[in-house]
Amino acid sequence: MNRIVNYTIPYQPYPLTEFLRFGSGMERFYFESSQSPAAIAGLGIAAQISRNGANRFANLGYTLREFFQRILCVNESNSMPRPILLGGGAFFDHTEPGLWDSFPSASLILPRYALIRVGAEYFFSVNQLSAGNESLANTSHRARIEAENFITQLEAAVLPPPSIPDEITSIETSRADWQNAILQSIEMIRQGRLKKVVMARPVHVNGNRPLDVPALLENLGESSPSCFRFLFEFAPGTTFAGATPERLVSVLESDGLPPKSGAKFTTAAVAGSIRRGEFPGEDESLGQQLLTSAKDQSEHAFVVNEIREKMSPLVEILNVDSTPKLLRLPNIQHLRTDITGTLHPDQSILNIVAALHPTPAVGGVPGEAALRLIRKLEGFERGWYAGPVGWVDSNGNGDFIVAIRSGLFHDNAATLFGGAGIVADSDPQKEWDETGLKIRFLLNAMQSEMA
Repeated sequence: MNRIVNYTIPYQPYPLTEFLRFGSGMERFYFESSQSPAAIAGLGIAAQISRNGANRFANLGYTLREFFQRILCVNESNSMPRPILLGGGAFFDHTEPGLWDSFPSASLILPRYALIRVGAEYFFSVNQLSAGNESLANTSHRARIEAENFITQLEAAVLPPPSIPDEITSIETSRADWQNAILQSIEMIRQGRLKKVVMARPVHVNGNRPLDVPALLENLGESSPSCFRFLFEFAPGTTFAGATPERLVSVLESDGLPPKSGAKFTTAAVAGSIRRGEFPGEDESLGQQLLTSAKDQSEHAFVVNEIREKMSPLVEILNVDSTPKLLRLPNIQHLRTDITGTLHPDQSILNIVAALHPTPAVGGVPGEAALRLIRKLEGFERGWYAGPVGWVDSNGNGDFIVAIRSGLFHDNAATLFGGAGIVADSDPQKEWDETGLKIRFLLNAMQSEMA
């Protein structure tokens, strides 16, 4: 296989979302959060690894060492970030044809051009495939020239104002169909066939002109900086993007693939929801109601216990907070339990992604029975919604999140998704309201862009 030359240089501070806007018409990829040690915006595809089937995430992990060995960093130094891949995959092993046709089952991307932020420092990268028997010196020279030309164009560009619809209409799913699905789910739970299932629904949105998705993400970064913002656009014009509060796993401080010594990891259980109050007293009261709700505590415990069970064989040390705390977002608050520890030396981040996905926060308990019921009752294709997305570097560090609070955008239209955990004492009306709150997280941000 051809070598890949990575040419990375320090760069001036530049908004990653503006970098995405500059790359309109190209494949685009993005991950950013105040909680993550690295943020990256990528344009174009220098190289791509894709895998299918039930073991797709683990199989991606097995390819990492060989793939990164193909990359030669021509100006490598300790001050430069290592090459970073962005990627993720679908919620289910198999995706039905339709809206998600341009999205692989699971894939990792090395962008052609990348803007990377590590802390307060910015870097620009070009990844260049070596042509045939081309010498390393020639490929390196081409990469430098390409970087210089790209930066010249970027700095000379005058970007137009974001395209923002000033009229948005939305079409809800049938409330009767939703209630029927929830009642069937509750009946199966009460029969003991499963303990919890997460049912989602889409809302279809249409505007009078296309929405500039990077501008939407910039708006979400201002309103919810701790959320993990992401964008994946494998075919120009069809964009999956969102801002999720839910981290699947972060792995840091490793020094090889797989880590030579156990790497530190962080994950969290996020489940159980209630709206925000309109004034501080009401907000505090609603938070306390969530903390003392038997239904929400039960739903949350399923997630905590499942993560503990799945992580235990993979770790040397596992620390689970004894009680959940409140995670407050602009229009909703959740129960959250932090989980940290140290991995076994032979484990990498893709092993953890494979073990944890799907968590009970987006699937159910037991997992296989819940997934079958979701397929039977939901009535739409999840695609990458609620799948794992994130980044991994050549040292094995990385950050993957659960792609909820998200939507699929195409031209003037968008499909926004929201889900709710169903347990034995769930109320269909309250679950409808909860999914509406989650969908409005994105819808409100779109409407703020209109203001």
